[in-house]
Order: sequence, then C-alpha cells, then structure tokens
Amino acid sequence: GSKQLTIGGWPAYRYAKDTKAGDLTGQGVGGKWYALAPTGKKASVASLPGLSTRNDPNLGEIVVDKNGMTVYRFAKDKAWPEPVSNCNGACLEKWPAVAPVSSNDTKGVQKKGLMSFTRGDGVKQQTVNCSPIYTFSGDKEAGAPNGQGVRGTCYAGRPNGEMVGVSDK
Repeated sequence: GSKQLTIGGWPAYRYAKDTKAGDLTGQGVGGKWYALAPTGKKASVASLPGLSTRNDPNLGEIVVDKNGMTVYRFAKDKAWPEPVSNCNGACLEKWPAVAPVSSNDTKGVQKKGLMSFTRGDGVKQQTVNCSPIYTFSGDKEAGAPNGQGVRGTCYAGRPNGEMVGVSDK
C-alpha cells in the first residue's frame, strides 16, 4: 500500500551510495540500474565525464569511460618511463584504445599519471597512472565487465591505475 514516485511511468529509486547531488555511482550497477531521464527512459550516459568511477558489485570501484563502459588495462603494457602499448592489430580490434581525455573531464580518477600518448601506430591513447587503457568490444552495455581476466592479461582498472585482482608490485 505504499506510494512510489514514477517518472514517465517508471518507478524511481535512489542509490544508497550516491551521497551528494550529481553522484552517478549507481549507473550501470549489475547491468540493470540506470539514471532516469525526465521522460523516464535511461538517461544518456553522454553526461558522464570522459573518465569516472563506478562501484561494481563484484569488482569494487572501477574506471568507466564517458559511455559508462568498463575501462581495462593490459598486463603486457609498460607504464614507465614512458607508456608503451603492446596491444596491436587484432588485439586492438577487440580492445579499442581509450581516446585522450582532459584531466578536467574526469571524476574520481587519480590525476597523477593521467596523460595521453601517441602509440607506435599513430593512435592517441589515454593512460591512468601512465598505464594505457582500453575498453572491450565484448562489453555490449554500460557496466558490463566481460573483459575482466580475459586471457589472464586484461583486467578492469582502478581509479589509481592498478588492475583489479592483480598485484602491481
């Protein structure tokens, strides 16, 4: 018998971990929860910063791109003294390089080591903590972490540049 707010006919909910205006930590959680637009449809994720974070129920806090897609690191890449991507050819087709993002267009991502570089093939690529970052062609919707652990070399990225489930020592 309780009443619930609806928007465009859809029930509206708040996400407990969104603590202040503008927080979008619930965006894409479990591949089922999305911000509502004024029409009641899924809000455009284009309003997300170029890079931000979200809390995945299994992986914890991870980095996502402007479309809400999970961002990954490739364990065979090099970060120091200069970023080097070892994902080329067919690898790059499955794991598209994240395009450069202004540090002002980020939320929750470590600014130290946030830079872009030009790969050997001429593609400009973003880094987090100087490590090249990618999305995964197998992630068909925002919030999907299907690339986690693929081939034992690809892992979701943390806001500080570490790979989820891998020690970076």
